[in-house]
Amino acid sequence: MAFVVGNIPRGSHVVLRDGEGAQKVFFLGASCVDLRMGKYGPIPADSVLGVPYGATLRKVAGGKWERLRGGRTELTAEEAAEVIEDNRNLAQDNTAQKMTPEEVKALKGKLGGQEVVDALASSSTTFASKTKFAQEKYLKKKAQKHVQQVVLLRPTVMELCETYMKQSRNKVCGLRFDYLSSLLCHADVRSGARYFLLDCAAGLVTGAMAQQLAGCGEIFRVFRGGCPEKALAELDMVEADRKTVRQLPLEVLLSADPLSLEWLKDPFEGQPAVPDAEIEAQMALRYEARLNRTKQRRADLEALKARPVDGLIIVAGDEDPDLASEALQTGLAMLIPGGRVVVYGQHLQPVAALQGSWRASGQFVDVRLEQLFTREYQVLPQRTHPHMAAESQLCEGYILSASKVVDHSSDAPDRAEPVEQAGPRKRRRQ
Repeated sequence: MAFVVGNIPRGSHVVLRDGEGAQKVFFLGASCVDLRMGKYGPIPADSVLGVPYGATLRKVAGGKWERLRGGRTELTAEEAAEVIEDNRNLAQDNTAQKMTPEEVKALKGKLGGQEVVDALASSSTTFASKTKFAQEKYLKKKAQKHVQQVVLLRPTVMELCETYMKQSRNKVCGLRFDYLSSLLCHADVRSGARYFLLDCAAGLVTGAMAQQLAGCGEIFRVFRGGCPEKALAELDMVEADRKTVRQLPLEVLLSADPLSLEWLKDPFEGQPAVPDAEIEAQMALRYEARLNRTKQRRADLEALKARPVDGLIIVAGDEDPDLASEALQTGLAMLIPGGRVVVYGQHLQPVAALQGSWRASGQFVDVRLEQLFTREYQVLPQRTHPHMAAESQLCEGYILSASKVVDHSSDAPDRAEPVEQAGPRKRRRQ
């Protein structure tokens, strides 16, 4: 796994997170001029290029976006230990703020967001009498409303997983980052191994496995219809990691004559031979690209059939039960004895039924059905507690894992051969 070292370059991806926690992925291509994030104004791409990952950009007076440097926004443990007062005597009648909404709107047109927050704090009659905790909470709340700032994040697997979950959880089958890490652990994804994969989560599982292999190993990803590669493109992986992914349609594996299918058919089959001199240069390049693509597809199919795979992973949504069942049966036939098989599902009943059939078949051991519990916490001095309003469900999805075994008892002889008795044991010389 390799990351872009240094500052954010042109031609890479970046994840932007605003003050309210919303995230969005952008591609900084040659035609990218502005980045639009929620209700914020356009962010010039030049303000993002050359800035290191993890930096914060803030909109200042004049509409310019500048990098925020330094500054401490949270209390230290020593400062928090000194807080002994409370806010029980403060009136909550909305009369503490002296500035009117019209004055605040006019102030936002002249000054930057942070200056507006400072003006609101100085105009509040109760701000000075609040505790340090309450003051910090007040400033954060006003900053979310009036300060326009974004954090530039590296497009890692975890950041993309959280971004997709916030934007459209159905497109990634409701796969949280903790479930994704558990899938990789149960499937024993390691460098140098071969895996059979059905990934209906926008390529998120494929990208995570490719980074785990680090350029050594093979991932045979099967699909039907379209094969989304959104996560593979946005992870900015190196070419060695991308080459570990080999994509094959499931129909090719189920067909008795796969070479007769259009996906593997020779593009020049049935066409009259034409001398190269009579073919235009553009058409010649197009034919050559199609021929190379067909050769690569046939090589991927031969590589899959060359030897068994070490692991089988199935991640499918509610709309693809038949696809998941066919991919599971096809992958089990190619799985090596002792190989790991992992299935992720969003609902309990189909996964529990599959668990029962595996245990009754006698072809699997260590059959486990798990559900993960995750809860986010606010970690601050003297204020550490779970988030009251969680964006995701605490328990979401199920993971079924097992190891494939082969029963050779029918091939064993009825009676074991007699074992020759050993002769008298010689005494050791003292």
